[in-house]
Amino acid sequence: MAKVLLWWRAARPFSFTVSVLPPILGGVIAKTENSGMKLDWLFFALALIGCVIAHAGANLIADYFDFKKRVDREGTLGSSGVLVSNLMEPGKVFIGAIIAYIIASGIGIYIAASIPNGGVLIWIILIGAVLGLFYTAEPFSFKYHALGDLAVFISFGPAMTLGAYFVQAHHFSWAPVLYAIPVAFLVDAILHSNNLRDIKNDSVVNIKTVAIVIGERNSKFMYYGLVLSAYVSVVVLIIANGLPAISLITLLSLPLALKLIRLVNLKNRVPEQQQQFVMIDAATAQLHSVFGILFLISLLVQHFVIH
Repeated sequence: MAKVLLWWRAARPFSFTVSVLPPILGGVIAKTENSGMKLDWLFFALALIGCVIAHAGANLIADYFDFKKRVDREGTLGSSGVLVSNLMEPGKVFIGAIIAYIIASGIGIYIAASIPNGGVLIWIILIGAVLGLFYTAEPFSFKYHALGDLAVFISFGPAMTLGAYFVQAHHFSWAPVLYAIPVAFLVDAILHSNNLRDIKNDSVVNIKTVAIVIGERNSKFMYYGLVLSAYVSVVVLIIANGLPAISLITLLSLPLALKLIRLVNLKNRVPEQQQQFVMIDAATAQLHSVFGILFLISLLVQHFVIH
């Protein structure tokens, strides 16, 4: 049991909300956009499980390379901490990541082989796999070259959502791509808040995150922009792309968003706020969850109640 719990910790389950929401959103959009279509609950569950396992693999491989690169070391924050604390061997974490990717790939190949036009789904899966695996792995190491924000925006936003949509609808649509954008802004806000917090620690090793490149002051403004863009994009999608007006219920999460913006604004200005700021990434993940649930509810209410 102790080993199971250790692997569970290494996979960083607290972050799984960002890989749970997109496949659910993709399935819901497929149902609401395709009249008369019945959800295939088996493939819905497999897509969800596959996304989460792939995310776990990405977390494990990121821990491995962050540890090797000395991004994660004693006294730093972030990651699962199993390597820094010598609770697991780096090689085992690496192998665990590969196994997770093999399982996720197997699920994806099975679904692709079982649905019409499955070859298109394979390409979507490959995009997500490349962005996840090479987030820290060489030769691309997106995170270390200030491309991590773009990678997580695409993979945990449009890519996962479109993939889950395709599993059900078997054809391409812009709806899942566009409707994933508000949530993708908040996924990037989670990553960026982590990088903003870790500017000093990350700057001493040979990497370049967006936060390091643009500096702390501009990184704060970027955080504000990412969070507020989630709400602005909802309004834009309602006006320009037919998103139901009831999706404005996402504004119910705005007080939490403003609270986080205030916390970021007070970084290094109010000493009492520093302990709270340590958990800024987890707090932003909470906002992502609340916003995402409200967004899903709005689509379901529009389809089953108002429609």
